[in-house]
Amino acid sequence: MTIHPERSAPTSDRFHLGNDGAIGRRPLPRETVRDMLDNDRRREVLRCVLAADDPVSVRTLVGRLADAEHDPTVGTTIHQLRQRIHTSLCQTHLPLLAEHDIVRFDRALSLVGPAVNCAAFESLLEFESLERPIAARLG
Repeated sequence: MTIHPERSAPTSDRFHLGNDGAIGRRPLPRETVRDMLDNDRRREVLRCVLAADDPVSVRTLVGRLADAEHDPTVGTTIHQLRQRIHTSLCQTHLPLLAEHDIVRFDRALSLVGPAVNCAAFESLLEFESLERPIAARLG
């Protein structure tokens, strides 16, 4: 019997998080930052990744997004919604965030963690959540 140490190692040992400070960090243009925050799913992915101590599974992200987006009055089942969310995350949102070093996306392990530019979004997301209730009262 062969023992595969990589299979028994804790997830955090196999998935190196890229939030090692300013090392390797490259400034993002404002337009890129705006584009990243312009989508509800990407904002929620960033919130989840920033709030987690360990890498987050894609399955967990899909569940959180499905819970937030599910509308029982619409004819879409929760299963169909989860499938659509999974597809959009894996084909669009996670690769885009990874391309800009905002998250690390390991397809093989189905894990997402912060990359070098992720921390820059924390204050922007906090500011946005403070502004939304005000905008809702004004609108």
